[in-house]
Amino acid sequence: GGIGKTTLVQSHFQVKIWVCVSFSFDVSRLTQQIEKCIPRVDHETPGSAEELIEQRLNSKRFLLILDDMWKCDDEDEWKRLLVPFRKGQAKGNMVIVTTRFPVLAEMVKTTNHPIEVERLDGKEFMHLFEACVFGDEKPSWQDHSELLHIGRKIIGKLNGFPLAAKTVGRLLRNNLTLDHWTRVLASKEWELQTGGHEIMPALKLSYVYLPFHLQKCFSYCALFPE
Repeated sequence: GGIGKTTLVQSHFQVKIWVCVSFSFDVSRLTQQIEKCIPRVDHETPGSAEELIEQRLNSKRFLLILDDMWKCDDEDEWKRLLVPFRKGQAKGNMVIVTTRFPVLAEMVKTTNHPIEVERLDGKEFMHLFEACVFGDEKPSWQDHSELLHIGRKIIGKLNGFPLAAKTVGRLLRNNLTLDHWTRVLASKEWELQTGGHEIMPALKLSYVYLPFHLQKCFSYCALFPE
């Protein structure tokens, strides 16, 4: 952090739009969500969501992030979504799609190769894990030497996923004792792992160790559509 990524985005793009796509690629729904994210302009003419997007972005440089796309069965639907964004006069606009599916990345790409975000490995992942466990303190395994061996075994189950390091690391941080760490390592949730691409066991583990009233909160929220 602190290298200036946010400052660069804020200074380069006049309009920044973020929309979660998730499981349903519905052009009408996405267009309406995007329209609501774009500030109104003076002397705006009432119209459809597509027409409002065109008016508001006409001379503005924008960044559109379509996050966590799971499916898009029809390439024509993808092209239809982009129609209002192709009519602006500003140069340097950018559309970023995040997805875990290479087939989708190939379909929506405009560069020669989609950018694949790799999982962390080795020292990088160890540093992240230490930061999640020890926080702002300088990580010193010498102060907790009895935890190092158990910690390495737990790291081996996290498969290089930063989110897994974050959730499990904070869980371990709450109790820096050998007994707690050993119980986390021996948790049955790890048995849910079917390969090296699983993150759900780590997330389930963080849920299991939540206080009961917070577990009820998650269960309540799960009743609502995404």
